Amino acid sequence: MSDNTAVIGEAYELGGLYNVRDIGGYPTADGGVVRRGLLFRASSLHRLNDEQAWDRFGAGTVIDLRYDRERLAFPLPPFITGELHSPFLPNDWDADPAARDLPAAEFLASVFRDMVDYGGDTVCKVLERLTTEDAYPAIFFCMAGKDRTGVLAAVLLGLLGVSDEDITADFELSGDEVVALVDYLRTREDFEDHPMMNQPEELLRAPRAAMEIFLADVGDEFGGIPGWVRELGISDEQVEVLRTRLVEPGNISREHQ
Repeated sequence: MSDNTAVIGEAYELGGLYNVRDIGGYPTADGGVVRRGLLFRASSLHRLNDEQAWDRFGAGTVIDLRYDRERLAFPLPPFITGELHSPFLPNDWDADPAARDLPAAEFLASVFRDMVDYGGDTVCKVLERLTTEDAYPAIFFCMAGKDRTGVLAAVLLGLLGVSDEDITADFELSGDEVVALVDYLRTREDFEDHPMMNQPEELLRAPRAAMEIFLADVGDEFGGIPGWVRELGISDEQVEVLRTRLVEPGNISREHQ
């Protein structure tokens, strides 16, 4: 698993996949630090063809946030097991046409907002799984590992007490990786209406402002990520289990705020 001395946000090598990293290492508001080697974000695992690398990784949970059509077009290799599939947006979802005329950061923030409106069931399923003893290491992904994956990373880090600034910095790290991934894939994958192939570069990147707007909106409406998940029916006790598993304590608070 990941080396605990690694730099925060450093790419993790998993069979040559793009945009894979351990989201451990971030400090928490109560003086702890998110444990390394337990939570990983990635681009789609269907591109992984190194079974030995996967065996070494030793995943306990594989969280697939892709649409059904993406999974059918790009199925996971048979050696990947332990899958929890839950699309973060409905299979028939499309962005608000008016939002497409917005600057890239504002458009992406509107998409993230749709994940709040439609993705509550996915958040609940993921959190339920991650409170079990055999869930780790857990890896979660969509196609590029940027937007749907980025919002789930924000949810998890927010619940663990990581600052909005660090959540935003983690999101921004995906930008160069996704551009490089798309450059690599242009002659290797052919999928009608492929969500990445047909996007301008400004939407492929991960502008800080998109996550900043999203977190501010969630803060205004729910008081923050913990307030949103509480409204979804996630109990304080469940969040505490998550924190106990995933935070190396300084002084872990008994209440999420």
